[in-house]
Amino acid sequence: MTDDAARPALREVPRAQEAPDLSIVIVTWNSERWIERCLNALPAACDGLRYEVIVHDNASSDATVKLIGEREVASSERVVVRCESNIGFGAGINRALQQAGGRYVFLLNPDCELEPRALKTLRDFLDAHPNAAGAAPLLSDESGDPQREFQLRRLPTLRSLTSEILLLDKLFPANGTVAHHRYRELALTEPSRIEQPAAAALLIRRDVFDEAGVFDEQFSPAWFEDVDFCRRLAAIGKDMWVIPAARARHFGGASLEHVPFAQFTDVFYGNMWRYAKKWLSASDAEALRWVIMTGMILRLGATAVGLAHPEETRREVFGAYANVLKKAFNRWDASPSS
Repeated sequence: MTDDAARPALREVPRAQEAPDLSIVIVTWNSERWIERCLNALPAACDGLRYEVIVHDNASSDATVKLIGEREVASSERVVVRCESNIGFGAGINRALQQAGGRYVFLLNPDCELEPRALKTLRDFLDAHPNAAGAAPLLSDESGDPQREFQLRRLPTLRSLTSEILLLDKLFPANGTVAHHRYRELALTEPSRIEQPAAAALLIRRDVFDEAGVFDEQFSPAWFEDVDFCRRLAAIGKDMWVIPAARARHFGGASLEHVPFAQFTDVFYGNMWRYAKKWLSASDAEALRWVIMTGMILRLGATAVGLAHPEETRREVFGAYANVLKKAFNRWDASPSS
């Protein structure tokens, strides 16, 4: 959104006079199930660092904002940015950054719970490595199992995207393309460079946003905005790292549980195409469009015989894949993101 008149109104809480070490930015949308656990973990994770919490709420209809407001937190630690509509993850981050005063910005999903000293460990690493643009903790799920397949990936190529669209990663999980794309060769016993760590929990130098720019809001409401940001960092020679000594539990699905399958499918593949048009060659982007259409045709066949997404109605799944097939055929030109 570039029109100032379209920007959401902000409700500002008085700020601390002394600049914080960290600005912790959280975008919420119907996050009442997660937000208290997320916020409760912050003091131990910061371990004495000065920090502020900036919450951008994308028009939650549940008790998210009420729960935040009821917490006994000093007003100088918190800024709440409320929006009258859901403007998406990237746009929410961008609005929150307007309020950020820390040397570092920590992007944090509400469904993440940081372990003690996690943020202190990340901050100390970046202080000791001035050429590093950002650092991520190692994520695990609720059971403690690593989420490296979700979190750590190389930047997409036509080959890696084709592998996922055609489900080659499911049919042949040990194939070299998938293993390379998902960094399976890393032992993760020490800090490692990562092209594309997920933005679910990611510490970034504040001045990096000044140099590389903020999130691209064409990837709305979500998916591929963090991939695009990491691609822009790589283009200007900035390194991202994962720090295994810093850890967080990522419960996952905080937003997906409120997004219908058809909408997710529409937005995900539409934003994949936008990413390809922006970063891949014209011939590779066109090839990807045909791969997406092929993938949708295969999924329609699987749906017809009851093999695809049994948790959804067959009619909904069939309609979702047919919609993407139609939009891919038309190059999405007449179909903005949902």
